[in-house]
Amino acid sequence: MDKVMASLTSNGVAKKDIQTQYFNISRVSRWDEKTQQEVVIGYRVTNVVTAKIRNLDKAGSIIDAVAIAGGDLTRINGISFSVEDPSSYYAEARKLAMADAKAKANQLASAAGVTLGKATYISENTYTPPIAAPMALKAEALAAPETPISPGEMEITTTVQITFAIK
Repeated sequence: MDKVMASLTSNGVAKKDIQTQYFNISRVSRWDEKTQQEVVIGYRVTNVVTAKIRNLDKAGSIIDAVAIAGGDLTRINGISFSVEDPSSYYAEARKLAMADAKAKANQLASAAGVTLGKATYISENTYTPPIAAPMALKAEALAAPETPISPGEMEITTTVQITFAIK
């Protein structure tokens, strides 16, 4: 893990962006038929870290470097993408969702022959689906070309529910 951490930092990942997510030491044993007892044969250490790679252009080379640094026991369990500060995107989504909800409510009210009054209830649900691509790499499986990483697009959604009074 020291080599993995050193690889991350030497490839530009800030220490604040590397976090231990899980650490476990468990006993490994086998049953000895001769003595009819369980015999401890060693211990298994699991150490899982997450790293935030802010320079997406270097993501593939960082993944490759980490896999090589960690050796045969390294597993890269997944990759996900996020927006550092999605607040402006949510503000735009809210504006569009409110306009859409009001237009639909006006259409329904018109069809019913009534006029909308003031909004009496408003709620919002937001959801940013993670974009994840599961991977399991072994260092020896890496070919010379850099691992390609493509973030695609993120979809940030918000759903609004509005209840209007009827005039």
